[in-house]
Amino acid sequence: LVFTSFGVLATPGLGVITITTDDPVKYMKWITNAVPVFKEAWGDNVVAFGICSPSSGAEKIGEHVIWNVSPSLSVGYASSNAVYQHAPSVREIQKIARSRTVERRDTWGIIKNTVRVYGVGETTAQYNFMSTPDSTQDYLKAIEVMETAAAENGFSDIEVALFEAAGAGDRAGMVIASVQAPNLARLGAFMDERWSSWMADSMKSFPTLRTAEHEWVQTCTTLYSSN
Repeated sequence: LVFTSFGVLATPGLGVITITTDDPVKYMKWITNAVPVFKEAWGDNVVAFGICSPSSGAEKIGEHVIWNVSPSLSVGYASSNAVYQHAPSVREIQKIARSRTVERRDTWGIIKNTVRVYGVGETTAQYNFMSTPDSTQDYLKAIEVMETAAAENGFSDIEVALFEAAGAGDRAGMVIASVQAPNLARLGAFMDERWSSWMADSMKSFPTLRTAEHEWVQTCTTLYSSN
């Protein structure tokens, strides 16, 4: 996903809409073309927007994730229905209504950003690990230790973001550690290191810090960015 720098006191919001479709090519074409219309509804409330497509671990076949980043949870909550109250956007959504099913809408707080910002049209590969931590702060510190070790062992292009449920229904209390790489090959190379001495040592505290809930691999494409 795409993240930017925000004020220290604000928690950036991550809005997620999970859909299923049996025609992903049609859906991708539609949502790409719809961005200029949605932008009118967003104004300054959305700083990045895109789509993710799982390659493994999806809960349903045909699943895709539509995401947007807001400057804060305050802004994200207040503007969460802006598109549905904007007549041109409503008409745009009606064009695809019969070709997709909305499965769920969730909100997450971004408590750890990535440094790299992906531009429009760029794609990133992600391994996402959803868990319930005993202490989010302790888990965050452990992730930072692992990320530093990765950089010291040839994976400076790998970053980890951390999202905390902030209106995610049955996922209350959970977090997502999102390992992000430039492409699936680099993500796979990183995952190949799981049994290496350096990764095993840097992640040795993880089992005591979290309870695993779900994991999946996906590619994400940025369709809009204010940067």
